[in-house]
Amino acid sequence: MKRSRIDPDTDDIRLIKMVADENESAFETLYNKYAHTVQAFISLRISDDEDASEVFADTWLGCWRSSKTFRTDSKVLTWILSIARRQIYMKRRKPKPPDQMDQMELDSITDDQLEPVELVNKDLTMEIIRQRIDALPAEMAYTVTLAWLHELPYTEIASLLDVPVGTVKSRIARARQILRPQLTDLAPVKPHKLQSQR
Repeated sequence: MKRSRIDPDTDDIRLIKMVADENESAFETLYNKYAHTVQAFISLRISDDEDASEVFADTWLGCWRSSKTFRTDSKVLTWILSIARRQIYMKRRKPKPPDQMDQMELDSITDDQLEPVELVNKDLTMEIIRQRIDALPAEMAYTVTLAWLHELPYTEIASLLDVPVGTVKSRIARARQILRPQLTDLAPVKPHKLQSQR
């Protein structure tokens, strides 16, 4: 086992490679960075606190043990959450069926509705933004967190959450509609900054 001083801004890929080299400090840094996100992912799917705690622990144990198998074709967070998903399935033995969406609703969602950055004024603090996101319905809030705050691709989010990509887009579009007026009211913004690009 190795311990060393780790810069908290160290790139995730570098951290996971250090974990693979059995660096406990790198593992601790990665844990501190993503523990809340992993816990939320599990809690949305397992209501029993004891079972959720067990899955949470097994997820991080799996991260430590499997770190040498990480491939750089996905983000580190996506990889960790995929471990959590496997642990959840093992605990529940039956995967949750994907959300059913109305096709007409999905067809009405275009990419120009989905830019999160334009929604958030740079003068607003991340704390305020997180508070507004956390107030959304749970699955929507988690989807938005993965997409906007962790910048995971929609395809990876859909795979992790066992839903179609269209469902991810729908949740983000709905969140954007809900949050736009809330965030606009919090800080002075020129109207054109909140207009969807066409």
